[in-house]
Amino acid sequence: MFVLRRKSRLLGLHRKDLLKDKVYIIFQNTQFMSKLSNEKFKLKNEYFDYLKDTALKVDPYVKYSISHFSDTDLEKVLISRYRFGKPQLRPAQVRLSYELFGGDNWEKIIPACASVEVKDTGYYCLDEFFDKTPNKELALLQGIFSSLSYSMIFDLADSFNYDQINQVLCELTNLDLKNAKAAAIEKKLKQPNEKLYFKKVEGYNFWETPLRIGAILANAPQKDINLIGESGKQIGMGYIIANDTWDFGKELEDFRSGKYTLPIAHLFENINADSKKKLSELFGKPKLSKEEEDFIRLNCVHTGTIEYGKKLAQSYCDKGLELLNLLGGGKAKRLLQFATTMTQKNAFYDSLKKFEIPEP
Repeated sequence: MFVLRRKSRLLGLHRKDLLKDKVYIIFQNTQFMSKLSNEKFKLKNEYFDYLKDTALKVDPYVKYSISHFSDTDLEKVLISRYRFGKPQLRPAQVRLSYELFGGDNWEKIIPACASVEVKDTGYYCLDEFFDKTPNKELALLQGIFSSLSYSMIFDLADSFNYDQINQVLCELTNLDLKNAKAAAIEKKLKQPNEKLYFKKVEGYNFWETPLRIGAILANAPQKDINLIGESGKQIGMGYIIANDTWDFGKELEDFRSGKYTLPIAHLFENINADSKKKLSELFGKPKLSKEEEDFIRLNCVHTGTIEYGKKLAQSYCDKGLELLNLLGGGKAKRLLQFATTMTQKNAFYDSLKKFEIPEP
């Protein structure tokens, strides 16, 4: 009897020790997760502060450049089109690359930072012209923004040599050519075509050019310019694929326009026959009711289209990050790496969560 009591007491003590160990492990894990979450939060703030700080310096230069137009009405239209006062990724990409390769006093490259954002603003005008409103004014605005983008590069002449300025102008020209080819391919995409889709995505990517420009202005070796450019191309393609995916949680612009993106092709390939018939009737319909929008979003979630698009986008970002890891470290690299997380998590993806099937 005494032995049994002793064993029982020892067993009770053992259980208490196990419970203490379990509580300690949970406590340690909670601390670790809390620290990890705190680090991510700090990195996110650092990233957006960097974008805001860049825009804060670039915006006044853009406004000053636009003010040179003698037509007051045109000046107002151009100003209304540009994204003043908001965090801007394109100018930050040029700055990040410039600083990654040891460029000093980034404010010297403000004209180049402004140039790529102005160029992108012009592309948005052209995109709206083809997809929404075939207004001649939009085509004219694209031309003006494009001309302004090129003219800004000559403001680099006080700090950079002729060869660097010429290389930057060539990069902008190549960007225009790639975008024009991508637009032509998009017009051909009347049916799902994976090969043509990836050619289009490669042409539309807007990471490669800003990163190459930043490296050129930092006087990086040609092999490093090519390396950061290839890294940017892969990440940029990931961004385009992610953009096509989160469009389901945004305005359904691609679906309304009847564009065969890879996520849309995946949706049609993985939906049941009855739903596919209804989906086909809605595809390319400019105006959709709330019920029709919900039907599309419900099916894109249930067919795994969102997860498919996110994984594909991540695979391209991973290729870009592998190349990026061959270069130096520091803040610039850290923020470039963080920027890729935007392909996996944002408000548009979050809006689709209500369509998920609850776990039992």
